[in-house]
Amino acid sequence: MERINPILMGFLLRSVIKKLPDIHREVYQYIESMEYQLEEVSVDEKQFLQLMIEKSPFKEAAVHFSLHISTIKEIMDEAQMEIDKSIDERCNRIKWIDFTDKFKQSDKTTQRAFIFLS
Repeated sequence: MERINPILMGFLLRSVIKKLPDIHREVYQYIESMEYQLEEVSVDEKQFLQLMIEKSPFKEAAVHFSLHISTIKEIMDEAQMEIDKSIDERCNRIKWIDFTDKFKQSDKTTQRAFIFLS
């Protein structure tokens, strides 16, 4: 499989997350948001890991959703498996078409590649 453009990957991820069952989507987005917030206030990886222990997004989600932490973990595992599976399937269906030669001008050389998805 070709390396996927980060913008396309972000689009695929958002698309798959929207299609998750409500509780899976809500828990996934809640935890991802909390992890992002901890990442933003951390000065380095060590501090981030420390904050992840002290302010565990899973524990916070368990309190927020009134669920046991093991249920939160199970929901996140299921959501992540579905996300990975869906993205892999969609990436495998992508067909890359290289149009670089079609756009080159006869008297000029170009350094740009033109690739389109089909």
